[in-house]
Amino acid sequence: MTDFEGRSPAAAPTPTRRTVLKAGAAGAALVGASGLAGRFSASAQEAAQGAVDAGGHAVFQHGVASGDPLPDSVLLWTRATSHPGDVPGAGAGTVVKLLCEVATDDSFGTIVLSGEAIADPAADNTVKLDATGLAPDTWYSYRFTVAEGEFAGQVSPIGRTRTTPTAGAAPDKLGIALTSCANWEAGYFSAYRDMADNADVDVIMCVGDYIYEYPRGEYTGKSGAIRDHEPAHEIISLADYRRRYGHYRTDADLQAAHAAKPWLVTWDDHEVTNDNHATGAENHDPATEGDYVTRRDAAIQAYLEWLPVRATPLSQGGHLYRSFSYGTLAEIVMLDLRTYRDQAPEFVNIGDTDDQGRTMLGSEQMNYLHSRWSTSSANWNLVGNSVMFTPVLIPPLDPQTSGAIAELMGLPQDGIPYNSDQWDGYAAERRRLIRMMADEGLDNVVFLTGDIHSSWACDVPVTPGRYPGDGVAAAEIVCASVNASNIDDIVKLPQRNAISQTAEQALMAANRHLKWIEFDHHGYVSVQVRADEILAEYRFVEDKTVPAQPLHSAMRYRVRRGEGVSPA
Repeated sequence: MTDFEGRSPAAAPTPTRRTVLKAGAAGAALVGASGLAGRFSASAQEAAQGAVDAGGHAVFQHGVASGDPLPDSVLLWTRATSHPGDVPGAGAGTVVKLLCEVATDDSFGTIVLSGEAIADPAADNTVKLDATGLAPDTWYSYRFTVAEGEFAGQVSPIGRTRTTPTAGAAPDKLGIALTSCANWEAGYFSAYRDMADNADVDVIMCVGDYIYEYPRGEYTGKSGAIRDHEPAHEIISLADYRRRYGHYRTDADLQAAHAAKPWLVTWDDHEVTNDNHATGAENHDPATEGDYVTRRDAAIQAYLEWLPVRATPLSQGGHLYRSFSYGTLAEIVMLDLRTYRDQAPEFVNIGDTDDQGRTMLGSEQMNYLHSRWSTSSANWNLVGNSVMFTPVLIPPLDPQTSGAIAELMGLPQDGIPYNSDQWDGYAAERRRLIRMMADEGLDNVVFLTGDIHSSWACDVPVTPGRYPGDGVAAAEIVCASVNASNIDDIVKLPQRNAISQTAEQALMAANRHLKWIEFDHHGYVSVQVRADEILAEYRFVEDKTVPAQPLHSAMRYRVRRGEGVSPA
């Protein structure tokens, strides 16, 4: 990753149009930021096609992206496809020198930052720059240009990004698009387009399953494979993972979301393989697929190459968990719930889940979370959390309904009442976190979660068996999948079928702290954070098998400090 700092644009290489940053320009850019809706209807794919139509090769065919913003910096990303045979993962790339520019306007009349970057085959020709010396809480435009060689002068699509406020600032609001679980074969990514165009969204938070590792046709949905994975086989090697990421990033809607807003990301299991843990995974066979850690490290290398995230490989002593401050309004901690966890019990029983020695976070990450919570003075403490925190008891149901829920939530088919891959499999550690909230006097923790391909609004009870008498420890908002299979896919029935609705009602009846569940639709949650409340708007798409579908507002829930969730 390359760092470059703000400097006089006059010292930068071509293009020659340069302007010194003027007083007030940053403020003007921030004021204009609310006009983002619709600005990214032209995708990077369309821009690349324009280059091809003009008789050239499209260098920037995977778009641009930004992420992990800080008050004075943000990561910027692109990939330079050096020649037509430079397919991600093929190892056929050549070095490409780029110019990166950051401006306060889309026309780049006021360039505040410029510098060179190298797209190197060692990183699959991806580029990740740390653009420093920026103003806090400010929207910026950025672009990349090929600096020399056969394709010199070719310009990337324009991206937009925003820095975070300073520690003492008091922003009025923060808009987060909460998303997870995008399966290429299951359909289209209309939810990503909606996030790009949603003027209420400032940052996109992906809490896992950005890709899926399966081979073609193995994990689709009731309509089968709508479009095919690349490569066709299950991904295991570094080349495989790079190719899968590269294929995902040809999607116009995903490119639009990356170009429009900065992202905060963490992984769940499918970035490596299903139900992985510290030493292995359910979907990994060492006898035929080799050493698990080798596979994991390859997956992580590709993840860090293709996503704008401030992290270093685990093999180099790095970690993914980290935090972001939005002034006095919100502190966000992004957790890693896969790397350090003990293996989930294959057959769940109370003794296993209550084992005091079992961990999901690991000791260092637990201490890190404690340090962030103990020093936070923000109105809200938000947790980017890849698997469901709220306890869930599966009630007795008819066999078809029980089987559908069990498959969706990763439970054995015999109706055992805990999901061992989620926090239900690590109940003792969950209780330690709940005690930690109480010890620190925190009544403002909200878990932002994905993983289970369905929509939930939940109170996290202090004591599940004595809810609501013992009170509410936290709230949890769970987003639907972008398009990965849910209940209606599993039972192969239309959305809002009787099985789905029966399951929702039975779960809420057996778990009074579960305030709302919707098992069938796909989409995301627009989370609007203000000092006095958080408003969660669940946005759904009706047909994931058709491209460019509109989303609609299906439900709203609010969170107030110490009060849990309630309909808005």
